[in-house]
Amino acid sequence: MPSLPVITELDAARIRELGSRLPADVRNLDELDALIDMVTGEAEIVPGSRIAADIVTVNSRVTFLDQLTATVHTVTVVYPQEFSIDQHRISLLSPVGRALLGRRAGELATVSMPDGTERRIRLLELHYQPEAAGDLTL
Repeated sequence: MPSLPVITELDAARIRELGSRLPADVRNLDELDALIDMVTGEAEIVPGSRIAADIVTVNSRVTFLDQLTATVHTVTVVYPQEFSIDQHRISLLSPVGRALLGRRAGELATVSMPDGTERRIRLLELHYQPEAAGDLTL
């Protein structure tokens, strides 16, 4: 069973404020509500300077395995306004982005898809984490 997600204080604060910062055409309130619920209810919040180097934070670049399709993907988890399919930047409001955020390399996460199905992804590698690189304000 995976541990509770671990999120930096800065990411948690930005997530709580996200609704007021997003343009109306980018907002998906169900996903935002689910993310805020995770941050306020089930996540462990820690200072950025104390987060383990193997935990996914916003702006982390990761590789994961989709166990259903057996495909491997390398993406950067970003805020919705920075989302780009061409650049492999996934929004933390997406089901996969939300499942990766706060997880440790090696963990298996369940992804609740919009159609009601569930997928399982394994976080294979964390290539870059801003806090581990000393970028505490990204």
